[in-house]
Amino acid sequence: MSRALVASVGYVLIYGGCLAVLLTAPGFDASEVAAVLLLLGVAPALAAWLATIGATPRAQPVHEPARELSWIALLLVAIGVGFLGYGLSAVRAAVTNEPARSVAILTAKLAVMVWVPALVFRRLGYSWRQLFEFPGLDWIELRTLLVMMGLFSIIQLRFGRGPQAIGTLMAEYELSAWQVIAMALPVWAWLAVEAGLVEEFLFRALLQSRMAAWLRSPVAGVLGMSVLFALAHAPGYVLRGAHTVEGMARPPEVLSAAAYAMVMLSPIGVAFGILWARTRNLTLVVVLHGWGDLIPNLAPLIRAFAS
Repeated sequence: MSRALVASVGYVLIYGGCLAVLLTAPGFDASEVAAVLLLLGVAPALAAWLATIGATPRAQPVHEPARELSWIALLLVAIGVGFLGYGLSAVRAAVTNEPARSVAILTAKLAVMVWVPALVFRRLGYSWRQLFEFPGLDWIELRTLLVMMGLFSIIQLRFGRGPQAIGTLMAEYELSAWQVIAMALPVWAWLAVEAGLVEEFLFRALLQSRMAAWLRSPVAGVLGMSVLFALAHAPGYVLRGAHTVEGMARPPEVLSAAAYAMVMLSPIGVAFGILWARTRNLTLVVVLHGWGDLIPNLAPLIRAFAS
């Protein structure tokens, strides 16, 4: 049995187990899972695969996959529990005014989730250029970016909560559509750094590349990364109030938080994993990640910097 098939079966079993946990939780709507699988899983993953047909992955050196994966595992545990669980809560408690709080959060994320892992990998023999190379987009990658931007926009505008929040913001501040569009550009750049660079560097450039090399299977690398990508978000639901963003009335228990993160977030991890595996272009995934988070976060960030 091939490694890709084993990884696929394992992913389905893990996903199915997490779904079974959620189906026993009160108030959980099973139809929501179908929407997630279609809109955030199947559609983006299929679009990512089709848009990157003909792409040539850039060289991504991996020196010692097993050793480097062990370092990444330690980093993920420390970041997932220590920083995403408690650290960000401490930052929010220490800095209460906006926009200082948003700046402090961005600085903390860059320091802990980018700078510290980069220093570790510098010690493991990688140059700064190998770690942070941001190539331009060739025409296939540009096509991919535009296709995925269009798809994410449709999903967010049709099914997300962002448009309603933007409408409320426009009425509250008496903003025109053109003013909101102008404000969206710096917000996109902000999110490309805060969410795009932070998560794509750690989970795709570092974790997925080493996992794929260690398992000797790009598919296994994508799926394994997607599981860890989802689980890294679970502590936030339990420890720092991230459950409110998802519409949860109260913080979930640890098992429910892990199951929810796996069911809701791992499919989008698969889509970004495919993009990384087929291009290995950090510019592409960073810019796209920022765009994917733009509509849901546009109103809150405008408010933060307008306060």
